[in-house]
Amino acid sequence: VNNPEPLYLKDPKSCTEEEYKKFYRETFADFSDPLFQIHLNMEYPFRLKGILYFPKVKKQVELERGQVKLYCNQVFIADNIKEVIPEFLMLLNGVIDCPDIPLNVSRSFLQNDSQVQKIAKHITKKVADKLTELYRNDRSRYETCWNDLANFIKFGCIKDDSFYDKVKDIVIYKNISGEYRPLVSYFGEEVSEEDAKNGKEAQAAYYVSDEGKQAQFIKMFKEAGLDAILCDTYIDPHFISFIEYKNPTKVRFLRIDAEIDKSLKDE
Repeated sequence: VNNPEPLYLKDPKSCTEEEYKKFYRETFADFSDPLFQIHLNMEYPFRLKGILYFPKVKKQVELERGQVKLYCNQVFIADNIKEVIPEFLMLLNGVIDCPDIPLNVSRSFLQNDSQVQKIAKHITKKVADKLTELYRNDRSRYETCWNDLANFIKFGCIKDDSFYDKVKDIVIYKNISGEYRPLVSYFGEEVSEEDAKNGKEAQAAYYVSDEGKQAQFIKMFKEAGLDAILCDTYIDPHFISFIEYKNPTKVRFLRIDAEIDKSLKDE
């Protein structure tokens, strides 16, 4: 970062993968290669340069806080300024240089400054665009990275509606057959208000919370040709409740051992 011409100020087209990895190791003292990075390079309507890295997750049992360093014309301001960098993006590692942000300002100024709000929205959009591009153009790599991306994406959806709107179709879950499927593929047709009054419920989607304890139910589902998704991380209970809240007329989640008699009877 103290280099007169740090990597994040260069044209992304002139940077190599090895340069990105070297900059990452030197800046964050993390010798595990990141999954991939996003190089931000914008001149209008505001100036913004930087690199955000998606790190490999070391522990699946908690959200690992990253370090996003904020600079103004290469002068360090602070780490993880939530007014500029949305909270969920602080799970990433990165360097962001915003010449349009004054060096000595109060938090209240940053919270209310429209330019700062635009910068935060732009960064969120670029992250969502990168993830969507990877999903569409390199699905196998996306699935390979999913264990490292899942908590970040789910937390981002819960914390930021605009991020959720951009990535909701690329949230995937592994099912009991070991295949990844988009979560939206388990949604049903929207239940109208009139049908709801007549007792019709949203599409049921079944999930497994503990493969070992629910092994017998998984076997029964497979034999009956039924599907269920694996929701076995600490954030999943919060996330599926969030998805139900967002899509109350399209899906309801049931644990695989909750109403198994009814589900098998329906088949």
